[in-house]
Amino acid sequence: MVAQPSSVPAVRRFVDDALTGWGRTDLVDDVGLSVTELATNATLHSDGSFFDVELRAEPDAVRLSVVDRGSMPTRAVASRGELAVLPVEMRDAESMTGRGLFIVSALAARWGIDDLPGGTRVWADFAPETVEYEPSAPEVRGTDQTLDDAPVQVIELVGCPPDLLRAHDDNLADIARELRLFGATHDDPTAVRSAERIVEIVRVSALSWDAARLVARHAVHDGRPRVDVAIASSDPDDMPRKVQVLRDAVGTAERMMARGLLMTMPAPEPVQRWRDWVEGELVEQATTGRPPLSYADWEASR
Repeated sequence: MVAQPSSVPAVRRFVDDALTGWGRTDLVDDVGLSVTELATNATLHSDGSFFDVELRAEPDAVRLSVVDRGSMPTRAVASRGELAVLPVEMRDAESMTGRGLFIVSALAARWGIDDLPGGTRVWADFAPETVEYEPSAPEVRGTDQTLDDAPVQVIELVGCPPDLLRAHDDNLADIARELRLFGATHDDPTAVRSAERIVEIVRVSALSWDAARLVARHAVHDGRPRVDVAIASSDPDDMPRKVQVLRDAVGTAERMMARGLLMTMPAPEPVQRWRDWVEGELVEQATTGRPPLSYADWEASR
């Protein structure tokens, strides 16, 4: 996730969706509130460009982990964790991180802070039998695990119409599914390569784009016509190639549609325009560092 406040709602919805899918709705409130606090801390206080969120189902609990690439040492985070278990009147009223960790320490069955080379992991275990909400001190430890230190560039899609983003995703999913089926039943290596290229782009950008999909889905649900989306790119120099690979693959599929070989229809014209805008923003921001151009301003300039 990109370390921006706009990522926090997407993180909360990711957790809500995962727990609901696992049938653990009893933990939605506690885990959701905790991940909101930890994601906010990672965004505001870690000095990192992005952070990771992991949710894992254990036999007797659900473990939440938030990993940031920031510079705050574990001992500083741990001191805030110790602050969290003090009586309310003794805590620093201005410490947002302290309040956030206090919430986690009270809701979790156990929690801890791990020192990573290049960052920090805060984790918490949630079990249904945790009912007393008594704050506890964190378990602090080091680890041999390493982090990917590749530079990350944030690409912003400002004023993105969420319905067009979702329509684009649906169209790509339909194309990839039908290309695979066509390639499997017609021994057509071109169709198979096109599908693989689409899957490659989706896989490489999965983490960031999954967050974008969540933001778009809930913006549509909330009736918001525009939403700002942040995409993290760990290899901005390779962005033009990725964009061209995807465009070539979609072009191959659309030529097959024109020949009547696929049942999927080309994306509607508004989605085609949206893709032109997104491709331009991805390439220009990644390669030149120019400020983002909103969708409305791009449309007005055409």
